[in-house]
Amino acid sequence: MKNDKKEKEKKWKKFEQEEMKEESHQLEMKKGYEQDESYEESKD
Repeated sequence: MKNDKKEKEKKWKKFEQEEMKEESHQLEMKKGYEQDESYEESKD
């Protein structure tokens, strides 16, 4: 039973790491998108 808890914690840690990766990836995308927007504006 004790081992089961450890396995769950491992899964949660992995899950949380995946979530963080996903979030930072979306932030990067947003930053890149905003840069593209300002690039478009300054080109005129």
